[in-house]
Amino acid sequence: MSVNRDISDPEAVKISDALLEITGEAILACDFSRFAPAFALPHPITTFDTKRTVETRAELEAIFDANCAYFDELQVTDIARKCLSADFDGPDCVKAMHITHLMSGNNRVKDPYPGFSVLTRTDGVWQVSKSDYAVGADAGLTLALNKINE
Repeated sequence: MSVNRDISDPEAVKISDALLEITGEAILACDFSRFAPAFALPHPITTFDTKRTVETRAELEAIFDANCAYFDELQVTDIARKCLSADFDGPDCVKAMHITHLMSGNNRVKDPYPGFSVLTRTDGVWQVSKSDYAVGADAGLTLALNKINE
């Protein structure tokens, strides 16, 4: 007998989905001023092939710009992301997992990939403080991270 036990906290899922919505809309609009406040610095980011700690707003903006250019090249019209699981790890920390689908119209342009985020609340504001993405060397984020490392 299979038992489906979702251990997610509905409030934690709401926090994650809100940040996913804000950042997704900012990426599609290539609006760094809307994107940046959602991220705490320094900000560790990992992919399968790269590990980087983003230290400055300028580094975050360079990664953002490179990722926007990559999405533009793929003709991404929608970044469909949804929190799959989230739970509180203390009153000011949420650990969350989401899935991302990059779409161009009705066509998926990349295989969906999971991401794991640590969300922290500082002075009443929730931000992403750590990000891990299950993407390889050919992903836009990995390429952007490697460009910053050069």
